[in-house]
Amino acid sequence: MIINKTLIAILFMILGALILAIQNTLVKALSFFYPIWEIVFFRGLSGTIISFFLLLFFGFTKLTTTKPIVHLIRAFSSVFCIVFFFFGLKYLLFAENQALLHTAPIIATLLALPFLGEKIKLGNLLAIFFGFIGIIIIIKPSYSLLNFYALLPLASAFFMATTYIATRYLMDTESSVTVIFYYSIALLFTSIFFLPNNFIIPETSHLILLFSLGVTGSIGHYFLSQAGRYAEVRIITPFEYTGFIFVALIGYLFFNEILSLRVILGALFIICSGSYIIYKTR
Repeated sequence: MIINKTLIAILFMILGALILAIQNTLVKALSFFYPIWEIVFFRGLSGTIISFFLLLFFGFTKLTTTKPIVHLIRAFSSVFCIVFFFFGLKYLLFAENQALLHTAPIIATLLALPFLGEKIKLGNLLAIFFGFIGIIIIIKPSYSLLNFYALLPLASAFFMATTYIATRYLMDTESSVTVIFYYSIALLFTSIFFLPNNFIIPETSHLILLFSLGVTGSIGHYFLSQAGRYAEVRIITPFEYTGFIFVALIGYLFFNEILSLRVILGALFIICSGSYIIYKTR
């Protein structure tokens, strides 16, 4: 029975990674036609609509919270995470952007020292070092504009790491529906504030794709959360790295992107480093 639950959890994790890869494919494809902030707006709008349906189903009492400040931090950390990641999708190779995003567990380990008072063990310290080598291999530091764009997924990974830490404060007492709602509202209002002057009225086919961003994002994260219900995080999270394989294939098939040996090697350093940290951290 335990083995079956573990297999179910792994399946949920792989499906979640695949669906989120599909969402990111839609973002990259739509970025050829629309400004990124407009895409973020539709992601926030569709996500807010879904969260309202969740509240209708689970009850509006889910909005009550004892940790409003932590919700605020988590919501806007998630907002900046998705904004930087979407901009990275526009300017970088698909797999390159995904590989750099996977530095989030490495950054979270560093942030846990000042914010959670957790000690960094020697093994984790070595893993952080190897993860840093992977970053250097991928971005190949220079003064070119391309390297500036490489900072976008790294910024996204930083805010994903702060989201991890804020979530750890919340999940003991807060509902997942509450977390989703406040994040969706924060994303929607932030995107309205930055809505571009050159807003383009989408054609019908594109409008369906834009609203599907919230659906695919919600389903993907639902599968990831379901995976966490059936098995320990350290067992299932390494399977989230299958997302790198999915985006590499999608990038090749749909955007004619061919992975360089440099990106593959750097991704291996980062994925191995992150997997080790996740496995050793409760």
